Amino acid sequence: MKNKKNIFKRNNRAERKFIQINKPFALYIHIPFCAKKCPYCDFYSVKYSKERVDQFWAALFRELEYLNKFVKFKQIRSIYIGGGTPSLIKTDKILTLLNKISYYFKIPPGTEITLEANPSSLSREKIINYRRIGINRLSVGIQSFNESFLKLLGRQTNPENNKKVLELISKYFNNYSADLIFALPGQKIDDFKKDLDKLLEFNPPHISLYNLEVHENTVFYDKVKSGKLEIINEEIDAEMYEYAVKTLVKNDYQHYEISNFAKRGYRAQHNYLYWKYQPYLALGPGAAGFDGKLRYQNINDLEKYINTYSSKNNNKSENKSLNSNRNNISPCSEIIKLDKAERMAEYCFLKLRTAEGMSYFEFKKRFSEDFNKIYAGKVAVLKEKNLLIEKNERIYLSRKGNLLANEVFLQFLP
Repeated sequence: MKNKKNIFKRNNRAERKFIQINKPFALYIHIPFCAKKCPYCDFYSVKYSKERVDQFWAALFRELEYLNKFVKFKQIRSIYIGGGTPSLIKTDKILTLLNKISYYFKIPPGTEITLEANPSSLSREKIINYRRIGINRLSVGIQSFNESFLKLLGRQTNPENNKKVLELISKYFNNYSADLIFALPGQKIDDFKKDLDKLLEFNPPHISLYNLEVHENTVFYDKVKSGKLEIINEEIDAEMYEYAVKTLVKNDYQHYEISNFAKRGYRAQHNYLYWKYQPYLALGPGAAGFDGKLRYQNINDLEKYINTYSSKNNNKSENKSLNSNRNNISPCSEIIKLDKAERMAEYCFLKLRTAEGMSYFEFKKRFSEDFNKIYAGKVAVLKEKNLLIEKNERIYLSRKGNLLANEVFLQFLP
């Protein structure tokens, strides 16, 4: 089930130097601080320190003020605070952030507001306070209930703490998600079954399952390259995934996206906006946003981010650059323009990630193009390989296609 590989990147520099968000949008905030870097993680993060957090928070508010200029329609559809480890941050800072967001944008009642959390940085008091300040969904990285695998993954928790945290969250949140990682080095089918069965005892409303993928610039990558770590074979990976799908569906979870399962009414609204190719604004170093035609990617450099947006630089070159840069999304960003062929391809494989598949009618409505005239040959090849199903003017990933999703997605690239 190799589905997380990044095949979306483009290197085209944008001709249009600013984003334009003219409809309700999702908002992502990247909090880059971690107590310790996990050896498998390739997301941008730095070691937590109170001083750097304070500097970052001031810069974050200035970026929010700056990006507000590019948003014509001020209504937010969802907020996701990710990282890093956002649950390391004090609750009062998260409240200040939410208040600042509501100052610039409209947040309708009931808007999904998610915060990512690690079990090691959660307590009863913190969970209660998150609920009080307006966080209405937590996404907790359980990853495993096996002591050995938690140590392998570098997690600063243990099986008993994971169980305790899930019990606490379920008391105060009716909407939350729990993550598991599978296909770990040395993991047997029975090991994974025990992890999944243990998680199901808590009956979380949402479950995300990710097979371990080894990315460059991680400790795991170096260990695999040097022969110190052996990744699991794809047959066992697939067997674990298929077991999970059958088990979760049997337990009344909807398999609504390749890696995501939800009880009725508990789909992740924020992520679903990504898969529906809707616009999203992003804040923080390493964060990426999208307005429907352009992507922007903030630089993975906390110090440059802080220096660019620091209020202490009112009379310095960094701030002059910021103030004079009205036609660019941010001095900290790279703008990537997607041509129409690239946007059509991205739309197809993002929609194919979901259980609803890709509609020919919706494709025509969005791009004013006949899907079959462009992709009929590629669809025929994928159907022949039993990777796609075509019915009712839609295409869907088959059971085999879910396991080999990237092979399908690559066929749509121009």
